[in-house]
Amino acid sequence: MEKRHAGTLAVIAVMACLAVVGAVGGTYLANRNASPSPDPTPTATGSSESPEPSDSPSDSTDPDTSTEPSASPRPAEPGTYQINEVVYDALSLSVTLVSAEVIGDKLKLNFRYRNDALIAWPLTCPVAEIDRISSKVVLGDDQTVYAESSWCSTTRAGETFSLAPGTQAMSWALYPVVPGAGAPFDVTWYDFPVVEDVRLR
Repeated sequence: MEKRHAGTLAVIAVMACLAVVGAVGGTYLANRNASPSPDPTPTATGSSESPEPSDSPSDSTDPDTSTEPSASPRPAEPGTYQINEVVYDALSLSVTLVSAEVIGDKLKLNFRYRNDALIAWPLTCPVAEIDRISSKVVLGDDQTVYAESSWCSTTRAGETFSLAPGTQAMSWALYPVVPGAGAPFDVTWYDFPVVEDVRLR
């Protein structure tokens, strides 16, 4: 009986050893062949990596809609343009830019002096050399053009005279330029305030 139990115990011991080896071997193979755990990298909404460039309309350039440099405005047509901009008005004495004339490739500006005071208005014309740089037009591109001739330089250069009460007189200047049609330009007339945003239209 002791021998029988000893044999039985020996068989049980061998089977237990095989079970342990099988369990250990099975666990190893399972871990080796199993899929790796999911990558913990954050999703796109929280990723620190730069996203791929998008094809949004704002990132693309359409050659058909690209902005071309604007062309210069065409020169104003020959003719007379009414301006009627007050250059100076104080103590019943006034100067008005009445009109502009486009004559060929030149611009003529016409000014009216009016004396509504009770005394004469003394006026002085500079000498011709000074007179030609005493008035100018400045175009929108900052081009400055001085008068090539004027009423003073051709009529009363270097003279002083008076405008009687209740009377008016016209003066003019001719510039070798024609502003663009409807384009703004500034006018400086002797030492009077600058007339801004003058347009031929």
